[in-house]
Amino acid sequence: MKKTRMMLGLCVAMGLSTASFAGTKVSSPVVVNTVARTFSGSLGSARNSADTQQLLICYTLTSGTTAVCQARDASGVSVSCTTTNAALLAQVRSLNSDSYLQATYDVSGNCTDIVVGTGSSFEPKVP
Repeated sequence: MKKTRMMLGLCVAMGLSTASFAGTKVSSPVVVNTVARTFSGSLGSARNSADTQQLLICYTLTSGTTAVCQARDASGVSVSCTTTNAALLAQVRSLNSDSYLQATYDVSGNCTDIVVGTGSSFEPKVP
């Protein structure tokens, strides 16, 4: 998990560094790993995918104290996790339509980590 966060941090740092990376565009389709219990992808890439399967969504319930994140990859593998953790709820609330999302969950379906990245390199949604 620390390696994954480090890699995301490195990618974000590269996106924010010198002009040699200007114009970098990244397509991040939805990836579901049921063995490692993780899912990730860019919301824009999921929306723009040519297949009719990819889905990446997080939402908070009316109470505002619970969030649910769901993912489905191009082959139709679907997973979800739920959290009431305040720090993870804040991550969910920071998502926007062009964000990158990565989540880890336990065997009970509880989200254990949520990483959100937002930057110009992530694929924006096309209507």
